[in-house]
Amino acid sequence: MARPARRMTMAQYLKSHTDRKEDGQNAALVGMTTAAFKKTQQAKAIDRQMVSLMNRTSTKGRRH
Repeated sequence: MARPARRMTMAQYLKSHTDRKEDGQNAALVGMTTAAFKKTQQAKAIDRQMVSLMNRTSTKGRRH
């Protein structure tokens, strides 16, 4: 995964192509539809972890 240039909010991440692709892959992995998978606690936890990771590794908009 490339380093994101800017910090991202949860709302921005949930609208992103990356999230849609990831949710589709994870849903297929566990044998659920994407809509059903997005409602699970695991999907929400993954989204929170991804936003946290992206914000820790972002290169712009950081406070030093």
